[in-house]
Amino acid sequence: MATLAKAGEYIGPKPYVHPENETYWKSLATGELKLQQCEACHTIRFPIGPACFKCGSTDADWVPVSPNGTVSAAIRIERATGNQVWAQVVPFIAAQVDMEGGQRMPGRVICHCEQALNHGTPVTAAYLDAGDGLGVLCFVHGC
Repeated sequence: MATLAKAGEYIGPKPYVHPENETYWKSLATGELKLQQCEACHTIRFPIGPACFKCGSTDADWVPVSPNGTVSAAIRIERATGNQVWAQVVPFIAAQVDMEGGQRMPGRVICHCEQALNHGTPVTAAYLDAGDGLGVLCFVHGC
């Protein structure tokens, strides 16, 4: 699988790391997008969870997945509400991205031309360095 590009430093609340999702956050920091794959039925699982939503198995491996996707829905965040740490990064685009492998994943989109606000725009997964050996998923548009 492709190595993810580092798209900058993450500004925001620290990711919530739990033993069940630690591999996800740490793989991003090393430039990989890894998701759980059920050992029984081979379903790629996202959201991450303790059991397969298709067959119920609790056995899974972490496998790299394609970083390519298209915007399903997107919005431009204009102001910070709630945690004011977001005030440092507004405005930004947040999107739901349909990944090549069939998963639908959320993330910030780095796009200077605003094309990523449109359904069907191709984007590529990247990561923002969150420190402490953790990464946060984001997407980049080719502009």
